[in-house]
Amino acid sequence: MRIKYDTRLTSYHTITAFSLGWLLFFIICFNAHLQYLLGESEKSILQSRNITITQRPTIFYCELPYDDCLCSVISNQTNTSDKCVSFAVLVGSRVLSLISFLFQIALVREILSISTDRPSAVIYTLWIICLFAFIGMIISIHWNSCYHAYIILTLFGTGELLFLLSCHNVIIGNDRDRSISNRNQVIIPHRSETTNNESRSLLELL
Repeated sequence: MRIKYDTRLTSYHTITAFSLGWLLFFIICFNAHLQYLLGESEKSILQSRNITITQRPTIFYCELPYDDCLCSVISNQTNTSDKCVSFAVLVGSRVLSLISFLFQIALVREILSISTDRPSAVIYTLWIICLFAFIGMIISIHWNSCYHAYIILTLFGTGELLFLLSCHNVIIGNDRDRSISNRNQVIIPHRSETTNNESRSLLELL
């Protein structure tokens, strides 16, 4: 079995892959921003409780359940100076993670292809793996905040890679179109050049 990159260089697939790449880029960037807000809220809560925390990027704070960072939960506590997040931010971060995973699957289908003797069996197996991965992500995101953060970071990395591949796909498509147009260009010789060539041919025969 071989995995080929960019084997369907048609205008439709190039435009589709490029559009999916940009949509995926905006989704993962916005989701990373939501994850930053969750980390900021948790960092504030840990500091207000005088809990010793190690210095690390805000996005990696995940000791507390993200449900404890909701404004509706923090407002019921005596200390209301902690930063909080809305329910929409928490749900949006979880949903966007799943959406970005689906977008990445769609983008992989556009820019990669599989060469094998049994394509149907391989495709069905990959779909089953994707389904189990999707279900596992749903469970992990709701079960543990650290899993939630790591999944977002992983999807951010793979999403950035696929975005770059989709942009590279457009560059290859443009180069291919220019090369095809150059090969199909008809060169019409000038009449004087044709006459000179015919005269030289006659002299060579003599």
